Amino acid sequence: RRMPGDQYLSAEAARDMVLRATVPATPTTDPSSSSPTDPSFDPSTPVAFRHDPRLQWPSLQYYTREQVESFYRRVAHPVCLLTAEDGWPVDARAEEAAREVLRPDCAERLKGSHHFHADPDTVGEVVERVRKFLGEWGV
Repeated sequence: RRMPGDQYLSAEAARDMVLRATVPATPTTDPSSSSPTDPSFDPSTPVAFRHDPRLQWPSLQYYTREQVESFYRRVAHPVCLLTAEDGWPVDARAEEAAREVLRPDCAERLKGSHHFHADPDTVGEVVERVRKFLGEWGV
């Protein structure tokens, strides 16, 4: 296991993420078939991941809880905080501090895991909550 907590990902969401993150490993002469998401893409073509290894480097800057809370206090717009039941594990103190400081206009815990916004089983509920929130604010 690489990820903490009880996270999971549906096969459909994993497939979509992998397709978005791959490119042909060899140059192609037809630019229209350069993406594995293209239906005409030849599945026997070798692919490479478009991962930026710098994302795995240690951060050049870390923030204390007080600094993060200071950023939160500067948020001057309506906030919708949707979390997943089996999402990225956050300690209760950090979650409560975020809710206290952000004072979200909408705060709900929905079914799903870390990528609940991308999983076909849970995306509908996420979309409905976001639409409702935006509608309440006239957006």
